[in-house]
Amino acid sequence: MAIPGEQADGFANNWAYLKTELQWLERVLLLAVARQRKDTKEIDRFSQTAADRATSHWWKGIISLDTNVAYDEHRQPQSSAKSTYPQQLEAQIQASQRQGNVLALPALRDRLRLSEFEKNLVLMALAPEVNRRFAQLYRFLQGNEGGLKPDLPMLDLVLRLLCRTDADWYTARYHLLNSSPLLKTELVNLLPCTEQTRLSSPVKLSDRLVNYLLATHPTQADLDTLLHPPAPKAAAPVAVISRCVYLQRQTATVAWSDVVLPPECLSSLQYLTQQVAGQRQAEEVWNLGAADLGRIGRFALVTGKPGTGKTTVAAAAASALDVPLFTVDLAQIDPANYSAVLKEISLYAPTVVLIKSAQKWLSRSSTLSIATLHRFLEERSKLATLTCFNVTHLASVQLQWQRQMDGLLRLPLPAAMDRLKLWQRAFPSSVTVSERMPWQLLADHLLISGGTIQELAQDMIRDAAAMGVTTIEITHLQTVCQQHGYDLKLPAALLKPKSSRNSSRKSSRKSSAAESTPSVALSILPETLSEALPETLPDLLSEVPPETLPDKAAKPSAATRRKRTRES
Repeated sequence: MAIPGEQADGFANNWAYLKTELQWLERVLLLAVARQRKDTKEIDRFSQTAADRATSHWWKGIISLDTNVAYDEHRQPQSSAKSTYPQQLEAQIQASQRQGNVLALPALRDRLRLSEFEKNLVLMALAPEVNRRFAQLYRFLQGNEGGLKPDLPMLDLVLRLLCRTDADWYTARYHLLNSSPLLKTELVNLLPCTEQTRLSSPVKLSDRLVNYLLATHPTQADLDTLLHPPAPKAAAPVAVISRCVYLQRQTATVAWSDVVLPPECLSSLQYLTQQVAGQRQAEEVWNLGAADLGRIGRFALVTGKPGTGKTTVAAAAASALDVPLFTVDLAQIDPANYSAVLKEISLYAPTVVLIKSAQKWLSRSSTLSIATLHRFLEERSKLATLTCFNVTHLASVQLQWQRQMDGLLRLPLPAAMDRLKLWQRAFPSSVTVSERMPWQLLADHLLISGGTIQELAQDMIRDAAAMGVTTIEITHLQTVCQQHGYDLKLPAALLKPKSSRNSSRKSSRKSSAAESTPSVALSILPETLSEALPETLPDLLSEVPPETLPDKAAKPSAATRRKRTRES
């Protein structure tokens, strides 16, 4: 096939190149349509039931139709002569590059080192964005299996049209699903089809890739922006990918300095992360893969009680590799869907994936077959990835799976010194904490995990906010500890409020005033109370100076009263 409308001096612009490629694709599709129509017509002549149609690929190799030579394979042998179209096209591309014209798809192919299959896959997925006629051709060639009529080409159609042999088919499929940069950079997506095979997944380009490929005069700067888009200004800490059913994607922002672990655990984790980073660098610089370096994927078995930091270590590894962290909790998934989880991990091939409650897969009572799990580990081992399996108890993992791990991280409860660091880091910088907070006392007497420390700190913040105060005080700490069942005994000096000095001054003033008040006179006591006084009271009264006694006349006797009556 000759290239129409172009001389040896290259393409005028990117759109001229794209039209040439689309004309080639249209011819390929029309040949496929003609072949399929012919096959359908021949099958209709001989088939009598639906079973005849379903088995036509078998009996067509035996029955000669229209006296043609019979073949055991559906694809007819190709002529040994090769078309000169690829050579002509590449010559035009090189001429355009020498003139300084950037062609979008060839530039992307050269930058990502795409194969011919990957380049044509992008072209097939782009065609319906240019002309709806390509969508009609795709629907005819793909039929109406399962009621699906997508405008996009399915993976099955792409493999059938672009692969000549079974070896090409297998190689293209494996590379695309496991190590293709198109899927890793999310420039190309295989849309999920519920309850369908992988071959039924439609191939869709990202919007930013479509805009780049359709540009009239793309530049190298546009390609750089496409491959390295600027980070969003305010990204949420956790975001779930809409097309993921089981995996969750989290933006990892945990630095190594934020991880509080024993030195031996931290060094093991950093070594595994460095191995993954080194493999990625070897692929970019020397183009070395699993065939050159052997098993390149790394596996870590992380054990520890809840709150000891099993999720934090995986987030730190992802942050060091500058990739998002993908997590899945098997305890929250029906065992019947475990195979779907494996397929999803295989599809998106995350660099760092954290599998929580991994005993669901690695224990003796696992419903997942050993062969299935072996295939999963083998697939991950061929990629520059880190897979973290989290369990609470090491004994729940079979020995054969323990031997498959590259690192065993046993996370203990933090020591007193580590608990002190965790307490001091538990509160955000925007929250004011009292200077009298007994950090060392908390670290020494509360033997709890880092996760529990974070939970107590969050409850203290909520408690203070509900009371309308702006500073976290010791009273909030005491209240939260009581609610969580922790018996925290604080010194009395810490519990005394800040206004204790003023209170002591007031109490001293009251005591001095009480001392200066005169004693109550005994003469005003009731007679019953006077009778109840001890016998020594007269002696005590005799010692009291007369001037201190109350100025009141004594009661006259009966004789005195009679005498006063006679005198009156």
